[in-house]
Amino acid sequence: MMLNIDWQKLTDDCVDFTQRLIQTPSMPYEEEAIAALIGEEMKKLGFDEVWGDEVGNIYGRVYGEDRSLGALVLNTHLDHVDPGEPSLWPVPPFSGEIVGERICGRGACDIKGPLAVQIYSMGALLRAGVRPRRDVVFTGVVEEEIGGTGSAYWVENLDYEVDLVVLGEPSENRVALGHRGIMQFWVQFNGRSVHASVPDKGDNPNYALATFLTRLESARRTLRVHPHMGQTSVAPTIVEVDTKSANVTPAWTRVLLDIRTASDSPVSVLAMIGEIASDLNYEVTTARPCVTDAPDLESDEIVYGFDTDGEDEDIKRAVAAISEGMGREVELGYYQFATDGRLFVPYGLKIIGYSPSEEHLAHTIKESILIPKMAEGLRGHVGLMLGF
Repeated sequence: MMLNIDWQKLTDDCVDFTQRLIQTPSMPYEEEAIAALIGEEMKKLGFDEVWGDEVGNIYGRVYGEDRSLGALVLNTHLDHVDPGEPSLWPVPPFSGEIVGERICGRGACDIKGPLAVQIYSMGALLRAGVRPRRDVVFTGVVEEEIGGTGSAYWVENLDYEVDLVVLGEPSENRVALGHRGIMQFWVQFNGRSVHASVPDKGDNPNYALATFLTRLESARRTLRVHPHMGQTSVAPTIVEVDTKSANVTPAWTRVLLDIRTASDSPVSVLAMIGEIASDLNYEVTTARPCVTDAPDLESDEIVYGFDTDGEDEDIKRAVAAISEGMGREVELGYYQFATDGRLFVPYGLKIIGYSPSEEHLAHTIKESILIPKMAEGLRGHVGLMLGF
């Protein structure tokens, strides 16, 4: 189909919108202003419906030629992680400054640049007076960075048919077919607290923690390997003790283990922990990393995020449509990080990721997005909406 789209104008407008999004800080629980900005942009572009909900999500719909088909849902989140110390950034984190071919700032990569591409690819069809094959629904959701409240609310209250969800998480214009799931456990080591001047009269659990972490470095490499998504990873992150007094040895110390897997269960991970901590005074409790992710210590069920079948006919059609739009064959891959996609699995929704931004820049002080990749992503999204 020949489309009357001024691609340069579309890209320029998308870049301008991205800059305005970056210039609107939207930490978790503080997404109201950016939701309003997005809602006004969708109205300006002529979306058929624009609405919000009680948790703060913002939605927009463009009607398709065949409204009896299930919808194509474009999903991104509104929030971003903390920028940290502004002086460490090469540009002010909320400037949206363009450096060379990159838009820079917190959220540029994860996920405001991809959000703008989703919105403006829908707007491209409206500008050209063309309808997508089916309804396309933009879902801008809150609190993804702290667990997925917005996406959980959307899917739990879904009242229309959905044939495909496209996540705007960074994939560098590849199609992501899945990612590993999350487990988090506190491993606590118990001792006996004493005055720091007489350490031999107590039992300092920090030594047990040090022993455990040394053993963990080797043991974690023995965990299972998924054929597509790789080995289970274990990362010690937060360390806590029961005291804030510098002259007291702790009664207990604990470490949070962040586990990403598509091949292990809570039971298999805990077996590894038990093997290396068997001679230590330890206990394990669950942490709740996300809205629905509270691992059951006794579960033998494999934990994963989502794992989409690349041979599914709908997925093959979506991949072909994106490739047609970009003018080249799209590569397939998998995310390293987790996404809200894991929340849609229990509802039987088909999920892929597709976005112009680069995964390795997410959550860093060099966060940015390449404008040429955005231009290519606009074409890929337009191809998807016409061909899927």
